[in-house]
Amino acid sequence: MNYQEAIQAIDDMVFAKAGRRLNQDEKLVIEAAWEDKEYKEIAATFSYSIDRLQRDVGRKLWILLTGVLGDGEKVTKKRLRSILERRMVAGSLLSPAPSQLNPVNTSAIPVIGGQPPQVQTFFGREVELNRLRDAIADCRCLVIYGAPGIGKSALTAKLIEEISTKRQPQFDCLIWKSVHYSPTLKGLLADLLNDLALPAISEQQLPQSTQELATLLIKAISMRRCLLVLDSAEGWLRKDRNSSFNPYAEQYSEYSVFFRRIIEAKHSSCIILTSREPFKDLMKLQRSGRPSDLFKLEGLDVKAAKEILQARGLTDEHKWSELLEPYLGNPAAIELVASRIEKFFSGSVTKFLHYKTDLISEIFREILAQQYQPGRLTHLEKQILLYLAEKTIDASGTISFTQMFEELQTRTKNTLSCSGLVEAIETLGDRSLIVVSADKVTKELFLKLPPIIKKYVIQQEQTGLLGTAPELFSLSKPPERFAV
Repeated sequence: MNYQEAIQAIDDMVFAKAGRRLNQDEKLVIEAAWEDKEYKEIAATFSYSIDRLQRDVGRKLWILLTGVLGDGEKVTKKRLRSILERRMVAGSLLSPAPSQLNPVNTSAIPVIGGQPPQVQTFFGREVELNRLRDAIADCRCLVIYGAPGIGKSALTAKLIEEISTKRQPQFDCLIWKSVHYSPTLKGLLADLLNDLALPAISEQQLPQSTQELATLLIKAISMRRCLLVLDSAEGWLRKDRNSSFNPYAEQYSEYSVFFRRIIEAKHSSCIILTSREPFKDLMKLQRSGRPSDLFKLEGLDVKAAKEILQARGLTDEHKWSELLEPYLGNPAAIELVASRIEKFFSGSVTKFLHYKTDLISEIFREILAQQYQPGRLTHLEKQILLYLAEKTIDASGTISFTQMFEELQTRTKNTLSCSGLVEAIETLGDRSLIVVSADKVTKELFLKLPPIIKKYVIQQEQTGLLGTAPELFSLSKPPERFAV
């Protein structure tokens, strides 16, 4: 067997077990090992630095091949040829059977853990997809956040589908994990290492320390370019935000250090988190210039939203804009209401609009309950929502920031700080509970509640579900009935 045949055999084994092909640098190192050449000889011939071949390419390659070829024996430059030849004699190194290969097309990213959701219908989002394609090329951690039902998981799955169609995908493998059950960091790391099938280390040999496990994962994703998706990650965040500035719940505090290590370590992999709200610590790292990014997913534009109604075969197109207005482009909400119109109103938007006030709460009860959780609001955030619910009942629907600050200062007897109000408004905006806009001419800031949120806030307050706090005030007058 010459070195070309050896490289081909090893390449096939690496692809079968690790889901990727050897790169040119690795092939040069294997050639040097097979022909018993020194690193300096290869470096001189191909204009490489000895340090790069030996300490970077070589070190990572021997870790990889220990898992692929070693069968418990450590693979090194000196041992490679003898180990490979023994496997050949024993008949254990055969071309992988088709069933061993990843069923994904070779032009796609091999999925080695979990599975992205199947996206049956997808409308619009061209701008968002372009933005995210650029983001994952440059950052090591990307947070995609937005309201429940806004399409975070679907957009991420579509992004993966699109980058997988490239002739040379930019990632060697994909792991998709739904983490809605909020695993501990130690449990998640063990799960990810198992998916990555780090064969050089058995389960019994895994370190007990969480940070040692994190170190092992970072080494693993440094050996090949991985795309790790952690879907529905908001469960790690602190629920009672009045008690601490730490964004994570106490039992998940280690995630802060872990994500920072992922962002600051040297590798070409990327972790995507989808969440209903941003991770404040990662937002600070982004602002400090670290290779991380946060992307808030807003609602569909009107054109894409109308395509949902069109796909459902709804009639009365002249009424579509009126129908869509309260839902702020939320595709799950639009799909839900469109299906009800199709089923109960023969597809007539006009008929539905006649009854919409009575139907709205029942249709969106689950989405609203996920989005509006009083237990995750600070006392000041609750005040702001109640204030907006009261002030925008009879008004034009918006309140200026200046007016809000002055009136809330009066109600709280001048204990409210401007910085505190700004931070609370930013948080509510991040969670899609309020709409913040600026006057095109004066640049003055205005705020309002989305119509569905407004009605839900009032219902919660009237039934006593909003919660109480010393500084929390109630609506100063009973709200009039209004349509949403």
